[in-house]
Amino acid sequence: MRKLIYLVMAITFLLSFMPATSYCQGTDSNVELDWDYLRPFTSNRDIDTVSLHIFKKLSESPTRTIYRGITVTRPYGSIDWTQPDQDSSAVGIGPVLMVRDQKELSGKLSAAFDVSGGFILYDKTFPAGGRFYNFMWRAGPRFIYKFDEDSSFNIGYMVMHVSNGGIGGHNPSYNAHGVSMGFVTKF
Repeated sequence: MRKLIYLVMAITFLLSFMPATSYCQGTDSNVELDWDYLRPFTSNRDIDTVSLHIFKKLSESPTRTIYRGITVTRPYGSIDWTQPDQDSSAVGIGPVLMVRDQKELSGKLSAAFDVSGGFILYDKTFPAGGRFYNFMWRAGPRFIYKFDEDSSFNIGYMVMHVSNGGIGGHNPSYNAHGVSMGFVTKF
C-alpha cells in the first residue's frame, strides 16, 4: 500500500510540471531523448545506472539552451554501507532541468557541455540505507551531429552524483561516470 501511495504522489508531482499545450503541437516541438549507462567510480558502490531523460526546450539563446524534462532511472547493484553488499537496486522517476552550452564546430557538428539536476523519487530506499528520494546531478561534454533542422544525434561522457543532501542525518551517496547518447526529432 505504501508503494502505491508513493506512486500516486510521484505521478501527481510530475503532472504539475506538464505543459499547458501538447509537445506535439506547434512548429517547435522537438523532443530530445538521452540515454545514459553509468558505472561507479569506487568499488564500495557497485551500482550500474541506466537512465532515460526526456527533454523539451524551455528557452534558447545563440549558445545556451535550457531544457526541462523527466528522468526515469534504473540503478542496480549493491553498496557497502553498514554491512557488505547491501542490495541497492531500485527504479526512480522525477523532473529535471538541463543547461546546455553549445558551440558550432562546422555546419553539422557542434560541441556542447551539459549540466543537469533533478529530484528523483524511488520505489524503495535508495541506495541501501538511504531515502525514497535523492537529487541527481549530471555534467559532461558531448558532440552533436545535425542531420537536418529537426533531427540530430549526440554522444558524450557524463559524470553523475546522486545524494539526498544529508537530509535526515545520513547520506549514502554515490558517483558514477559513463557514456550518454541522445537523439532529437520532431514528433
